Amino acid sequence: MKGTTYKRCKCRARFNAVGRKLACTKKHGTWSYVVDLPLTDAGRQEHGRQQLTRGGFATQREATDELHQAIRLLAIPETDDDAGRLDILATIREHYRSFQRLPDFAETKRRFGAGLSLSLRQSVGEWLDEWLRAKRKLAANTRRSYAGHIEQRLKPYLGDIDLEKLRASHIRSAYDAIVATTAETPRPVGPATLARIHATLRAALNAAKRQHRIVDNPALFVEIDAAPRPKPVLWTEQRVIEWLATGRRPKVAVWRPEQIGAFLDLVAADRLYAYYHLLVFRGLRRGEGIGLPWTDVDLEAGALAVEWQIIQVGWATAVTRPKDDSGGVVALDSVTVDILRAHRARQAAERLALGPAWSDTVHVFTTEDGKPLHPDYVSRHFVRLVQRANTLRVGDIGQAVADVQRALGFTESGIFDDDLRRAVFDFQREHGLTANGIVDPHTWYLLTPDEPLRPYPHPGYLPPIRLHDLRHGAATLALAAGGDMKVISAMLRHSTIQITADTYTSVLPEVARENAEASVALVPQPQPVRAGGGAVSPSLAPRLRNAKGRSPRRENGLVRRLPRCAPPGTRTPDPLIKSQLL
Repeated sequence: MKGTTYKRCKCRARFNAVGRKLACTKKHGTWSYVVDLPLTDAGRQEHGRQQLTRGGFATQREATDELHQAIRLLAIPETDDDAGRLDILATIREHYRSFQRLPDFAETKRRFGAGLSLSLRQSVGEWLDEWLRAKRKLAANTRRSYAGHIEQRLKPYLGDIDLEKLRASHIRSAYDAIVATTAETPRPVGPATLARIHATLRAALNAAKRQHRIVDNPALFVEIDAAPRPKPVLWTEQRVIEWLATGRRPKVAVWRPEQIGAFLDLVAADRLYAYYHLLVFRGLRRGEGIGLPWTDVDLEAGALAVEWQIIQVGWATAVTRPKDDSGGVVALDSVTVDILRAHRARQAAERLALGPAWSDTVHVFTTEDGKPLHPDYVSRHFVRLVQRANTLRVGDIGQAVADVQRALGFTESGIFDDDLRRAVFDFQREHGLTANGIVDPHTWYLLTPDEPLRPYPHPGYLPPIRLHDLRHGAATLALAAGGDMKVISAMLRHSTIQITADTYTSVLPEVARENAEASVALVPQPQPVRAGGGAVSPSLAPRLRNAKGRSPRRENGLVRRLPRCAPPGTRTPDPLIKSQLL
């Protein structure tokens, strides 16, 4: 690649008496250079002749030096890369217009090799795309989340604005539009989602500032409503009744211990019972449970190591390591060890029965043919189990069926037959409910308005929770049993004990009440006075009791141990409640 330097003078042409043009003095004029961009034959046919010209140099040496630098820049792409040469040519021209100088060679070569944009005048959308491409170490789900924020929320409202012209007012208007346009959709953008979108934009603009694309980050001057993280609450009787009556439910809620026991009894025959048991008592996350290999389970030592997880990226899945602070060793109680042994024996029987068709995986929990479980499947399966436990239909038996029979004027046999189904169907149609002959929680509430909650499983006994709420329930059970916060934090593998304390200390009213009673007990109390005068001996004073009339769990400075959980199927007060269909 070669170029040429030449000199031009802006003086008007002068001629002598005979009409010959007179030359200017040597000090007149400035030097320029011109270089032809070498393109392939196809490139010349498509783009024509492309030249880079620059003038205004005082000396030929200055023009020559600049020419050599320009040739060096234009030589960065491969010889057959017409698009790359044209891109660098456009960048040189843009730098001349903006800064009156050539772009830096090292930075241009780095950005070109990395596939980054060389343009100074980028739109916000172009920069967001470039920023995301450059982040090579993002987890798959994080990248998918960023891409969703950029493509669905930010680019439609900010994408066409010049990056250097972006202002805080543009961002505020975009956020208002995002909230307004999604308000009537099935998934409106609320404060929490908007905070995540804002975090994505703020991070991208911080990177633009570090690369001197912008002077300030306008996202720092935009305030959005705080989105406090919802804390788990207990499904108290009052909350359950409100849900039955109105359908309203807390964002994050956990079952009471008796509800957890009823759920485990009702699903004791399910092939994934051990999986849900592990989540209930050891607090594993969804992906950690289905990604657990047998090599990380030591039943003799009573422990398992959380080293892998199966995550969902769109509909595809990937086996990855947990986050840095999420791995660790989880201790197993003897009941859980026995349940895992039984599960392993069941899995071995399935493998033997299926023969060569079995997919030889190392996972503890698999499909019926040995393949890894899909994260979405276990979530949907859990929802189906809870929904089934919350309904009564033909073939079910138990006290709850007898209650429905009594409410509809039937003889209380405790067996759900076709006659009862037809009566339930008519009742639902009369009350404007979905008429299907199945007693769901809301049908149950209308059938038993005076006493919708009974001390045994029935429709509505298990209010809806998410699969992840079983993890919250594990922390709740540990707190109720008097577990130390540090031990619970280690079991859940939180990065700090503060996260555990902030999230779970308000879950169980019983825990807070015990702490209040323990605080009062530290201060000496005045002795009770007899009716006839005189103090009562401390040994005769009534012991402190909690709201249910039982002694506090902490006695003489020691934590009273609770009985171990019973085997599956033995916790439910009504042994007939289990459906024949489960």
